[in-house]
Amino acid sequence: MNCEEVKINLNDYVDEELDEFTRRELEYHVRNCDACIKEYKKLMLFFDKLKDIPISVNPPNDLIDRIKDELLKESGVKDKDELNISKAHTKKILKERKRQTQHLTKTNPVVKKSKVTKKLVKKKLNIDARSGSKKVLKIILPIIILILGYIIYEQSRINHPWQISSIEGVTKIDNEIINNGNWFQGSKLKTENNSKAKILVPAVGVVYVESNSFIELVTAKKGNNEIKINYGKLRILNTEFIPSLKFNIHNLEVVNRAGEFIVSVDIQQNVEISVLSGFVELIHNNKSYLVDKKYYCRIQRGMIPGLPIRVDASDSLKLAVDFFEFKNSEEKAVEKIINNAKQNDMLTLLALIPRVNQLQRQIIFQIISNYYPPPETITRAGIIRLDEEMLYRWWEEIEWQI
Repeated sequence: MNCEEVKINLNDYVDEELDEFTRRELEYHVRNCDACIKEYKKLMLFFDKLKDIPISVNPPNDLIDRIKDELLKESGVKDKDELNISKAHTKKILKERKRQTQHLTKTNPVVKKSKVTKKLVKKKLNIDARSGSKKVLKIILPIIILILGYIIYEQSRINHPWQISSIEGVTKIDNEIINNGNWFQGSKLKTENNSKAKILVPAVGVVYVESNSFIELVTAKKGNNEIKINYGKLRILNTEFIPSLKFNIHNLEVVNRAGEFIVSVDIQQNVEISVLSGFVELIHNNKSYLVDKKYYCRIQRGMIPGLPIRVDASDSLKLAVDFFEFKNSEEKAVEKIINNAKQNDMLTLLALIPRVNQLQRQIIFQIISNYYPPPETITRAGIIRLDEEMLYRWWEEIEWQI
């Protein structure tokens, strides 16, 4: 499969509409093609933005009344009050017919003995009763169908229990020791000293839980799996090309995109993310930050994600970034990062741009441009004013070259 064929099939792949042979061919190509993995990342980020669109809105106060009016019109009810009439229609008719029959019986005894009259009255009452019931049913039935459809859909999305096996030492689920067992939504898992566990996540991959870890399965549904990490260390290995798993740590979301990565969380809920392959997205206060393969990132509790740093970056750059993040973010700290950054560290400098003043942005822009000139669609002015689209496109342009 070539790049053009991947572009044609990529949407069908995301929609899970490809046959097994085509799917495997596409996955193999994308894993080994920088240009196609770039297209895949764009597509996944696009779908994630769609997920952020609210699925519920606050309707106008009169919306429900307007819908009711339309439903009544469709069901043949001409007036709002007619629905209430329909509900009590049968009772009123019965009462009225009984009164009329009693009156006729008194004034004309023959009517009392007339079977024909009784049948006519009974038939008329039955027709009116059925008519009222049908109108009500036309209104209620669509609502019942919608509710049943939603219940069936939610049931089909259930994605638990997850299988757990203890690799070594003691593993507990809700304070009960297990060697092999199931992990259900809402349950907590804890590993003690010198103990490790393995979790098989359907349609995602494997999560290895290191010793002294405490996590909770918050949500387990197809397309929405979430683990809360209180503390500990996890290694995530994806077996699916498009996994659906995220980790919640205080007010930070770590979104599993693809590949393999490690999440470490201490007791104070300071976080370190190390990406071995693929990439990871961090979401903090509705803003997105990317950590690429062979990079790591540190996040202090409640703070924005730190600068991504290459695992093989120089010790001097790592110290400079630590100085900037945890000690002093003034001009000297920025200068240390700039002076210690090499060509392979340009993504670190690009991530620094939104966190410095305009003069420093211009200096960093020029340094990055010397190694990786921006495409025509990316301008100096756009980067200086922190245009998110331009920053992301430049990140893509540099990422595949590094």
